[in-house]
Amino acid sequence: MAHGIEITIILLFLIGMIAVGFVINRKVEDLDDYLVGGRSVPTWAIVGSLFATFWGGGTVLGSAGAAYHGGILETIADPFAAGLALVLIGLFFVSPIRKLKLNSVSELYLIKYSDGVSIFASFLMLPTFTLWTAVQIIAIGKVLNVLLGLSYSLSVIIGTAVIILYTYLGGLLAVVWTETIQMFIILLGLFILLPISIKHAGGFNEMSKYTPEGFWSFFPGRVGLIGWLTYISAWAGMALGNIPSPDIAQRAFSSKDEKTARDGSIYAGLLYWIVGFVPILFSLVAITMVSKGMIPAGIFQEDSEMVIPYLAKMLLNPVGLGIFVGSLMATVMSSASSSIFASAVILSNDIYKYSMELKGNDIGERQALKVTKACVLIIGLLSLVVSFYAESLYDLMVFSFTILFNCLFFPFIFAFIWKKANANGALAGMSIGFGITLIGCIIQRTFVPEPEWFFTLVPSLANFLVMVIISLLTQKSNPPKALISKDGEIIKWPELADNK
Repeated sequence: MAHGIEITIILLFLIGMIAVGFVINRKVEDLDDYLVGGRSVPTWAIVGSLFATFWGGGTVLGSAGAAYHGGILETIADPFAAGLALVLIGLFFVSPIRKLKLNSVSELYLIKYSDGVSIFASFLMLPTFTLWTAVQIIAIGKVLNVLLGLSYSLSVIIGTAVIILYTYLGGLLAVVWTETIQMFIILLGLFILLPISIKHAGGFNEMSKYTPEGFWSFFPGRVGLIGWLTYISAWAGMALGNIPSPDIAQRAFSSKDEKTARDGSIYAGLLYWIVGFVPILFSLVAITMVSKGMIPAGIFQEDSEMVIPYLAKMLLNPVGLGIFVGSLMATVMSSASSSIFASAVILSNDIYKYSMELKGNDIGERQALKVTKACVLIIGLLSLVVSFYAESLYDLMVFSFTILFNCLFFPFIFAFIWKKANANGALAGMSIGFGITLIGCIIQRTFVPEPEWFFTLVPSLANFLVMVIISLLTQKSNPPKALISKDGEIIKWPELADNK
């Protein structure tokens, strides 16, 4: 049977992930277990989970494709800016959000601003994670289509079904533990293929002969103002856009203590930077082999994001290919499960449950658990639909977190550092940031409007200016609700007014 060995290995991997979900499901006793893993996850599992969450299809396939056409400059957003986000969060934000004992990051907006801001912020997070999940589903389709010849539609449906199933069963614990397992599978697959590819290309000395001029340039040269704005936006969108990300905050909430949460985030960021060079090396292997005539010259012109799958299909035996496809599946499924769960918690805990409580209806833990599981299904299916209409993995991945930067970065930061920030300012800033972004998508009829620098920097700058101006103008009519100190202390109004 064609591809029999590879399919068998992949099926064993998928069955294993579902089995983990069933095992974890037996340990989930209440809502706290399901949402934040019982706040008991150790450092090494936090590192594995965060790394696997970030290391998705956009990184492995997308950054290799981006580097193939533009060198390291085209990969600034991911892995470099994304890794920086993990380090910054570990250094500056894990401690205060951990001490607040939250179930979700949206509760931060409730403490600082108001009910309305918290619910609106929750709604604004949903597009990011729907697009992010769609990125991973697209990657599943591309991998199985190219390597095993399965149809794109069948591939994405199978992959999505498995992800939804184990996330549905085990909640955050299932996500964390499957991601930790997947991290080791990811690394195994990459380091099986990388030395074989380098050797086949003729070694590093041969690769250096065909390295394009400026391939390793980390800073833009004489590119003018627009070039530098594009470079800055690549850093800002991913590094700052990830800071208010709910999936990262969930790892802080689930950690067994503050030190675990902080160290886990920093170590994951450092590991991400190191391993982030691997897809870039694969792109250089492909450039060398194309230049030497070992691969047809136009093979990657239409879709350079297939660099790594093409090399795997070309160089690996059936067992090696099966393991590598399993590792790529682990890559995309780890990110997808994390984003699906983050979105489900937003829908159930931050929107539905809290809206019911505002009306005086306490839905209880059992009902909240059922709603969260139902939301896992909804988000997974919605992302599957989006995956049929999106194209570039890398651009879609970067833009998904640019939305968070445009809408939520400044309200998140001001919750900790500016005592005058109020609900009116936050609502106005979030609205203008999202509005400009949405207008760009509608006018251009795309999920990723161009130019990139404009739709990264302009909406976020408008968010900042509007939030500051409205907050200052409405201090008397809408006084700030609270300030959250770096130690996680909540200073409420009117004590806030006297805190000089």
